[in-house]
Amino acid sequence: MATKKKVVPTPIPQRLVSELASINATAEPYTTVKHSVNLGDLYAAMGAMKKYFDVTKRKISVLQTVGQIASYYQGAEHPTKNELGQPVCINLPMWEMAKPLIESQYYIHSFQKYQGQRVDLDFDVIRGKTFVNMPHGAIQGWIPFAYPDLTFDMSKAWIILDGKCPTKILKQVKGKVILNFTERYRNQIIDYFFLKNYVPDLIFAGTENEHWLFCNKWGLSIPRLEIDNFLELGYALREARFSLSNQSQLWNLADAMKTPRILEVCSFAQNCQAMVGEYSYGFYHQVGVEYYFRSLYNITANK
Repeated sequence: MATKKKVVPTPIPQRLVSELASINATAEPYTTVKHSVNLGDLYAAMGAMKKYFDVTKRKISVLQTVGQIASYYQGAEHPTKNELGQPVCINLPMWEMAKPLIESQYYIHSFQKYQGQRVDLDFDVIRGKTFVNMPHGAIQGWIPFAYPDLTFDMSKAWIILDGKCPTKILKQVKGKVILNFTERYRNQIIDYFFLKNYVPDLIFAGTENEHWLFCNKWGLSIPRLEIDNFLELGYALREARFSLSNQSQLWNLADAMKTPRILEVCSFAQNCQAMVGEYSYGFYHQVGVEYYFRSLYNITANK
């Protein structure tokens, strides 16, 4: 009789889980949080920062790494470069554009470049130290998986703009739908020729190259949104009818603000979660984008 082979169970990998964030008290009047990657990830993580403030009443000083080399899937295009032309998560101009937006939030003390300062909470633990199933699942949930006491209601806004929209922004976006499509994390089966029927009501937000690529591919002649910083982008999203974008910085800002939004979902890395909160839609197929666009276009007709 053959000897039955003994089955040895696969060992579960050791995974370091961070301590609860809210018990890390310091002598300073604020808490420093280190963050190293893209602005979209930062906007998503700010929900956890707001929850930290709600629990501790201590503001956050965000220590953002500038110039970290970006690593994506093979063939990914990324417009943010350093002085050597290498793709980085955030360069100095991006940091400067983000600063007014980040510091506009009541739970934020300051937005600084990380240069070796004391770190109270390291939000980079989710990259290679604490398992959060990255790059899958909702990006807003990654920090709460590492710090469970920072779980927050993702259906409610955590970036809130109470100020008056700059006149130059309002003139550009009043009555408009904002389009935004980057070169990464795309759904290549979607056809956007249907947007020709809406050209007078469209405006594109993004780099000059992204604007040219999208308009050239789909035969569209629409203006490009001109902004000086990302606080102005936030106001543009607040005042526009709605946005249609792929998984990008803009979508993450629209989601954090809970402005009406439609998301082109990337089939191989779905980490932006649509269908959370009011007027939040996402699609994999042509019928979805056209249905949701038509619906929000009619709903926002008087905006």
